[in-house]
Amino acid sequence: SFSCSLTTLLFIKKHWSSFSASTDLHVTYSAARQVLGHKYPSDITASCVGTPYCLYVYHGVELMEREKGSVILIGHFDQVAGKSRVRLLDVIQPMKETNAALLTCLKKTLKKFEIPLVNLAAFYYSSPDPTELVSGLKILNPRMLSLCSLTNLAGQACHSGIMAMELSRKIRGLLKKVHQHFPSLPASLKEQLSSMDDPNFNSSLTSNCVLLRTVVHKMTTVWSDLAQYFSSLGARSSIREIRRLFRDQCLRVSFLFLGHALQPLCEFQEVWLNDGDFNKVLKNALGLIQLYTSSFLQPKSMEHFMRSSGSPRSDLIEYLPRDKMMVGAEVVEYLRQKKDAKLTDSLDLFYKSAISFYAAVASSIVKSLPLPDTALRNMALILSPEGRMEVTGKAVADLGMLFGVCPRAEDVSLLTDDFFEYQFAEQENSPSPADQSVDQYWRAEMRIMGKTSIFRKLILSLLALPKTLRMESVFAQVFNGAGDYTLLEREKEISEEKSVPQDDDVTDSSSYKSAPSHPLSPEVIDLTEVDDVIPMETNTYTSHSETEVKGKKQETKISESIVIDDDDDDDDDDDDEEEEEEEDDDDDVVGAMVWGSVEGFAVWPGLVEELTRLKNGDTLCKVAWFGDGMISEIRSDALQPYSVFAQCFCPNSFATVTAYKDAIFRSLQVAANRTETVFSLESDSQDELLRVLLDWAFGGFKPAGPNGLKPRSRENCHKVFKWSPQKSAETPVSEIQRTHQGKSDKVVRLKDVSVCLNNLSKSVDLQKGWVDLKDEEVSRKLSWKEEDSESVRKSSLSDSHPAPRKLKYASKNKDQNKDQSPRVQKKQDYNREMAHEVLVKGKNIEFCLSCGTGRVEIFHPLFEGSLCLKCKDNFTETLYRYDDDGYQSYCTVCCAGLEVILCGNDSCCSFCVDCVDILVGNGTFDQLKDLDPWICYLCAPEKSSGALKPRHDWSIRVQEFFANNSAMEFEPHRVYPAIPANMRRPIRVLSLFDGISTYLVLKDLGFKVEKYVASEVDDESIAVSMVNHDGKITQVDDVRRITKKHIEKWGPFDLLIGGSPCNDLSIVNPARKGLFGTGRLFFDYYRLLNVMKPKEGDPRPFFWLFENVVFMNNRDKADICRFLECNPVLVDAVKVSPAHRARYFWGNLPGMNPIIASQNDKLTLQECLEPGRTAKYVKVRTITTRSNSLKQGANDRHFPISMNGKDDGIWITEMEIFGFPKHYTDVKNMGRNQRQKVLGKSWSVPVIRHLFAPLKDYFACDEVLSKCGEL
Repeated sequence: SFSCSLTTLLFIKKHWSSFSASTDLHVTYSAARQVLGHKYPSDITASCVGTPYCLYVYHGVELMEREKGSVILIGHFDQVAGKSRVRLLDVIQPMKETNAALLTCLKKTLKKFEIPLVNLAAFYYSSPDPTELVSGLKILNPRMLSLCSLTNLAGQACHSGIMAMELSRKIRGLLKKVHQHFPSLPASLKEQLSSMDDPNFNSSLTSNCVLLRTVVHKMTTVWSDLAQYFSSLGARSSIREIRRLFRDQCLRVSFLFLGHALQPLCEFQEVWLNDGDFNKVLKNALGLIQLYTSSFLQPKSMEHFMRSSGSPRSDLIEYLPRDKMMVGAEVVEYLRQKKDAKLTDSLDLFYKSAISFYAAVASSIVKSLPLPDTALRNMALILSPEGRMEVTGKAVADLGMLFGVCPRAEDVSLLTDDFFEYQFAEQENSPSPADQSVDQYWRAEMRIMGKTSIFRKLILSLLALPKTLRMESVFAQVFNGAGDYTLLEREKEISEEKSVPQDDDVTDSSSYKSAPSHPLSPEVIDLTEVDDVIPMETNTYTSHSETEVKGKKQETKISESIVIDDDDDDDDDDDDEEEEEEEDDDDDVVGAMVWGSVEGFAVWPGLVEELTRLKNGDTLCKVAWFGDGMISEIRSDALQPYSVFAQCFCPNSFATVTAYKDAIFRSLQVAANRTETVFSLESDSQDELLRVLLDWAFGGFKPAGPNGLKPRSRENCHKVFKWSPQKSAETPVSEIQRTHQGKSDKVVRLKDVSVCLNNLSKSVDLQKGWVDLKDEEVSRKLSWKEEDSESVRKSSLSDSHPAPRKLKYASKNKDQNKDQSPRVQKKQDYNREMAHEVLVKGKNIEFCLSCGTGRVEIFHPLFEGSLCLKCKDNFTETLYRYDDDGYQSYCTVCCAGLEVILCGNDSCCSFCVDCVDILVGNGTFDQLKDLDPWICYLCAPEKSSGALKPRHDWSIRVQEFFANNSAMEFEPHRVYPAIPANMRRPIRVLSLFDGISTYLVLKDLGFKVEKYVASEVDDESIAVSMVNHDGKITQVDDVRRITKKHIEKWGPFDLLIGGSPCNDLSIVNPARKGLFGTGRLFFDYYRLLNVMKPKEGDPRPFFWLFENVVFMNNRDKADICRFLECNPVLVDAVKVSPAHRARYFWGNLPGMNPIIASQNDKLTLQECLEPGRTAKYVKVRTITTRSNSLKQGANDRHFPISMNGKDDGIWITEMEIFGFPKHYTDVKNMGRNQRQKVLGKSWSVPVIRHLFAPLKDYFACDEVLSKCGEL
């Protein structure tokens, strides 16, 4: 029987607006049940047992005159209704008005209602002093989130700020003294300071930001009048003290400052009182932190302040200069007018006091937040449908730990796995996020998630958080589903109390209602149990049963779930006669095969089960969906006939959604049975049958055509869906061949009436999960424009050479002097003018150091000064270009220069004659040439002079300059300062999927390699590496078998490199499986990367690089980016070799940027050929493991080379010259195809050389012999 406490009834009477408007004096149980629900309290208990919930306690709520109580509410996300709900649990009145008594009473209440504290996600208590209650509940559930500090966030921050100020005592003293004299103030001043007329003024002054700001602001406007008034009084000691305070100019400036600094807190408090929207409150709180910290801290210190939870180390804090601090326009104006020496002396105290206020306020707000600021931002992103791709697995894991859904270490891994599965889920057919609320979105998503998913529990915890904490708004949610209360409804409910269905929950105001699912009765069809072989036959529903909408799909406006009363309806007999009259018209509709829309999915095949004609003339069809057997009620005008198969079939869903593929198969089985079509199969496999059925459907269901799909007579239709699962399971595929009933026994074969089965088998690959129908007729019916895969890979062949480069002491490009002399002369003039402005006129270096223009774009990372946009691009491309002698190819300052001088340290910098003579001093270059060795300005900054001034933090600035900040936003990778040349040590490398080229690049660059461990499974590649590098490479096992113990044994490593197989990632492979085929080896790279990364406090530089094909699915690329938490750089080998080879590179190598050619790179095919051979193409396409990749043209018909008047292909030795030494792969009696295979899988040597070059700033290098034989 239904019951509740008397205090609960009093609360309902007082706060249920609908009841208050009635004339009733008492609330009956019947009325209370409208608010609490017919299943109260068992339904609340059940929700809390299976779902995270939020506990609200509103203290001191009025129940009746001189009667108050504490209202206990439960908030949770209703997964059935798809919305957040707040339920009234009880109203309690502790014996004593203490927090301890309230805590005891609260525990007893939760125990009485069997509310499990293990699922308590968040707690809110409206009292200003929640400490005792929070501590008591934390003992029972340490992972509980407390929202109590939000109640008085503004007041607490205000109090902390005032008390932290060095002038706090004076400020509070002056306010109290003025308040004491308030009754005797003149009427004009009383009117201005009317806010002081409050008996609790002194007790709540510092914690009431609105009152304090009002009083402070008013006092600043009448400051002179107040000072004059107190000057007119006697000479008593108390009056003298007030006079002294009003003469204190520093104190007056502080009052002006507080009028400005308290305004944001007042605005926050106003939003809290008037709106109370929980998300808005959190967002505004984060905005306050940003505002207050930016008012006194440097940007880097702001980040440290947030990371330290508002308690930063003083030695890591940098304050803004005084002229940059935000102290308010009134303060600035007052200080501008008052520049006397006395005020100047006291400004130090004022600024110190202002900094103390800002720091204390910001720290108080940070500590009042229920979660760290990063967690709050990630929480909003996770819940937002648009933000799903912007969240990393680490952010989700951190939230899981904060909300206590990961009590064990292994749960963190399960949580991230669940999250990535959610991210990977197909979303192409989902409705636009703008068309649905967050609650609706997650209602649909949770239908797909597993019941025990940890990510599901985390989402339910987030959705359980309040929509608002404002008491009136929360109470409105409690009464939202109760409806209107009138005397007539009450009397009716009393008279029918015994007949009220006990299974309904009237507190659910949603139109969607759900009841516990029941097993289908024998008369009810279950389309999921149909055998894979026998065509599915079903029967219409003959009994009323409670059903729910199509599983894993979200209802549309016209597709709603059906709740049917289990009791027989006595009025059905009255309508029997009318139904019999319409039965004949419905015969062609009931049993019809149709296509219908279900929100979140492609158009789905189904079968009309029942027909209902509405009074307005519309017709509702109850449709049973193929595949999962669920039912939806849809208007007839929203359905399409099954015969339009080619128009409604969705290739994307067929390739990616297993349930859709199954539904198509089962619907085709029913269609084949109706049309009595017989098929001849070459095998007994289901795949073979599905190929035949699809071919038949795209061909127009011939020979029967669309008419053959119509339902049979009503009697036959009832038999269509009846089957015996046991029998069907034993029936072989061959038995599907049957003769037409009532017709000839001759078997009708599909190949006589439709597309040839052999053609279809080339188009549909069910094992791989893709559809690529190349038949023109089928493509036309599908309205699916086929893309030629060749066009994806095709790139235009360019015969243009890159810009010539300038080397040491002479130009190596024969055309360079002719073409560049005017431009070089113009640049020198600009630079001389710029140097004159700096050296003679004393101006700041706000010019481009490279060309001298004043239109600058970005700072120069190495020297004081800037770069324009054009020179920035040139600098990016050329800074890390090294020659064969190990030195930079271009000037370190301008990345150009016809003549350069080299630093005496190995593999260091070079400086051109123009930069040295113009920026340092005329004739300096000639003087430096006589010094041996000469140490450059970066190695010895004390030697710099003139306008060439190295930055003291250039080693960090140069990394920031090259930071990849395009595409998706990620936190920047850790930046390692460059290591001085005399402290660099040899490099230790782990190379996964090693191939044949990486060690070669390191040696070409001159790196001293202490250890090189390679994981490679291809025997030919291993042989090439071992022979060419004298066994210096340690070959290890398959990457999948490398464990953390191996890394600890072999390591530590300085560099991790690898590029997992691209076959399943490349879009040119129509049967690709993405990251779920061989592409999953990427996760082994990711796993080892996490194992090898040094801890945050470890200063040891650690670099990594991952490579893969450019032509991959955008989704796979985005997934890789999210795991590696960075965006790739696209580098195409065509810029440094005769062959196209565009690749993506992810990593934290300094200076990862596109490449340009060096003087020694062979850029055309002709340069790589042996004598007597002529290239027919300037560039060739990407050379792969496929033998025909050496030929050109769309169909591999053209040979790229002509020799003695005949066409010929590229020789292996010529192919090697693209980046390797000649005969590099001539080992182990390997044939042409084997050598091409290892070359086709290898990295481009010039590209990797370009990417590895910046590591010379970190690791030891040998002196590299130049090609002239000189050191």
